[in-house]
Amino acid sequence: MKKLITTVLCSAVAGLTIFSAPKIAGQTYAQSQYAYTTVSTQSSNISYADEIDEMVETGTFDSSSLTKEQIALINKKYGEDPQAIQELQKKSDSIKNPSLASIDTSIYAHDAQFKGYDIINGIDISRWQGNIDWKKVKADGINFALIRVALRTTESGVLEADALYKENIEGALAAGLDVGVYVYSQAITTAEARAEANYTMKLIKGYNIKLPVVMDYEYYINHSGRLARANLSPAATTTICTAFCEEVEKNNYTAMVYANKSLLTDDVYADVLAKRFPIWLAQYPGWDSATNSVHASYEGKYSYWQYTSSGSVAGISGNVDMNFRYIKKPEAVKNLHITSTSMQKASLKWNKVPYVYGYKIYRLDKSTNTYKHVGTTVGASNTSFTDKGLEVETLYSYKVLAFYGTNSGAYNGGESNIVHAATQEKNIDKVSIAKRAKDSLTLEWTPQTEVSGYHIVRFNPATGKYKTVAYVKGAKNNTYTDTKLASGTTYTYKVRAYFEEGSRRAFFKYSSSINGNTRPGQVTGVTASSTKNTVTVKWNGQINVAGYIVYRLNDNGKWVRVKTITNKNTTSYTDKKLSGNTIYKYCVVAYYKKSGNNVRTDRSKTVSIMTKPANARSVSVIPSKNNSVSISWKSSKNISGYLVYMKNGTTGSSWKRIAKLSSDKTSWTQKGLSANGTYKFKVKTYYRGNGATSISDAATITVKIPPKKVTGVAVNSYGSKQLMTWKAQTDADGYYIYRYTNKTKKYTKLKTITNSAASSYIINEAGSSKYSYCIVAYNKSNGKAYKGTRSALTASKKGSQKMQVICSVLNVRKGPGTGYDIIQTVSYGTALTLKGLYQDWYQISFTKDGRTYNGYVSAAYVKLK
Repeated sequence: MKKLITTVLCSAVAGLTIFSAPKIAGQTYAQSQYAYTTVSTQSSNISYADEIDEMVETGTFDSSSLTKEQIALINKKYGEDPQAIQELQKKSDSIKNPSLASIDTSIYAHDAQFKGYDIINGIDISRWQGNIDWKKVKADGINFALIRVALRTTESGVLEADALYKENIEGALAAGLDVGVYVYSQAITTAEARAEANYTMKLIKGYNIKLPVVMDYEYYINHSGRLARANLSPAATTTICTAFCEEVEKNNYTAMVYANKSLLTDDVYADVLAKRFPIWLAQYPGWDSATNSVHASYEGKYSYWQYTSSGSVAGISGNVDMNFRYIKKPEAVKNLHITSTSMQKASLKWNKVPYVYGYKIYRLDKSTNTYKHVGTTVGASNTSFTDKGLEVETLYSYKVLAFYGTNSGAYNGGESNIVHAATQEKNIDKVSIAKRAKDSLTLEWTPQTEVSGYHIVRFNPATGKYKTVAYVKGAKNNTYTDTKLASGTTYTYKVRAYFEEGSRRAFFKYSSSINGNTRPGQVTGVTASSTKNTVTVKWNGQINVAGYIVYRLNDNGKWVRVKTITNKNTTSYTDKKLSGNTIYKYCVVAYYKKSGNNVRTDRSKTVSIMTKPANARSVSVIPSKNNSVSISWKSSKNISGYLVYMKNGTTGSSWKRIAKLSSDKTSWTQKGLSANGTYKFKVKTYYRGNGATSISDAATITVKIPPKKVTGVAVNSYGSKQLMTWKAQTDADGYYIYRYTNKTKKYTKLKTITNSAASSYIINEAGSSKYSYCIVAYNKSNGKAYKGTRSALTASKKGSQKMQVICSVLNVRKGPGTGYDIIQTVSYGTALTLKGLYQDWYQISFTKDGRTYNGYVSAAYVKLK
């Protein structure tokens, strides 16, 4: 197409109208074919419809001056199509200005960033352009079309398919145009953006889409609609657009974002998007007399420019959007590398080249010494390829280039670096230990041909992985000495060959692992521990030794052999019958056989240890009822003193030293403890001498502090029985009930109660002035009961106990049992008076509706006040 027609023929296409059924946000619908109808709603809407139709048909339609009511009517009439008002404006403009005044496209100036680019003419269309003669479009110089496939409605947010997207895609492809697609987005979340991407890709499946899948991101008329109301921040808008593009490129298409200059400048971080995805700029600038041209004023990076909505193209009735595409050879692929190889496969990966259609993979044909095309990946983010069906034991070379796919020919980018992949089995199957020393091992293997060298790795037991120790260059250099090793230690190695070209290496398979043992050397890791009369020495075992000799330094400063160990697997020895509170020094020597003789290694480093003093004897802990404990023990000889430790019995607590006592002290009282608390104590002896301190072992004793004195005790007499009540102590384990005989002043235990929540007990005897009663709380620890202080003695008095109902409805019966008739019911909270006791039943009286009742209730459903 050589000319841009800014206005169109007066034979404008008839307008499109449709009534859509109510839509539910989140659902998707395929639009039916749109046909013009007359609006048949309420009378007020009829007048609006007539007014809008009249404005369009007379060329006076002005989208910028529409009222909210008119916009709402258009939304309803055209199914909330976000392009409806734009297209009505196009139709009105074409009727208003039907002349054929044309402007040469050469008046358009292109940004300096496009120097060296080819400029391709194209259009973008939707069902609003009606039926299109695509052959005429192609013949008029149009090389590409961006076709609307889907839309999200402006208010309800429903995804719909464009009614003519299939016809348009198939017609454009058949006519030889390059095709891209777009969805008119109103997404306000990343989830909606991904849904739009997937919905669009589902619709275009099976079509040869070489141009991008586009997110048309723009506000509805007069900054209205759901997207405008969302009032998204630039960061949020950027995240939403990125989510759409990532979803598209994940499915091996190229993604692009469409927006006008205002949105790109103010409402999104366009520079962030442009680093990863192409931008399609919408801007309709006027004539610039300063430059005598029409040019975009947007300063950011973009790849397509929609420069007018008033173009005219053969084969399309009415105005149409016109676009420039800027294209040149893409940049070279970087960081091509081999990710894995197998017997007949080689997998490659490289860095993404933004914007491109895909990548071509080439492999060296050694017979012609040329690189031949072996595969293509589609999608800018589809940056990996696996070459299959390769020959075993063969070295392959690859390179990759990015390209834009067009029907007029591909724009191929620069070639990547060359990489090599080896499928051949250059197995090193004969690795051996050629020489051993106490601090080194020499490896030797069968040399290989057509390799650059060898890679040696050693197993690291700490990490469980092999680590590189050396690269040996040269195919004939088949030995390596690993130095600075520990003596008497086993090391494990693997070796593999590699091929090198430049800075790249292709590796063959590792050999089987080989173990090597260094010769014995100085024994390491010597430690010592002690009791009162023994010292135990331990050390690290060594390989290839016959045994060990343990030495102790005597009072004359000479090393005396105390034990020869003939079992090489034994790595400890206990020296017995030693003096307490004494410092001893030890060392260990390994020995091995050489030419029939024992050869000793150097002495290990010396380890010093002090034997411990005697343990504290007969330690006991007695809890007191005043929240304290008394700890005592028997005196020990030849010590400096005692250390007392305490630990709260709860989980997670730690030992704390509470006292350091001289040797003449044999007891300690710890105060300020919590009633019913559990504590652990231990006592150790210590000895300070010869510049060192030695501490004995200790046994742990657990004690539980007795609970507090029980309060609130009362005894009420009811005929032949008495009811004893008290305030329950839930931190106790139970209670002892005692009767006190006033004459003899003796206590008799009547009952042991194991329920700490109990607060009453029925005494099966009548009240008498001869007796008083008390209660003691107790707890248990290590099978022993610890009693608290007895409550005050309480004499029995005539019962007048008040109670309260604690269930919703309680039956009052004639007798103490469920077999008796119900005489009345009482509700939750009703006050009762206790009159008598009968096992688990109470004889009570109460007043209801002005009448007094007497009966029996179950003790389980009342609470004593």
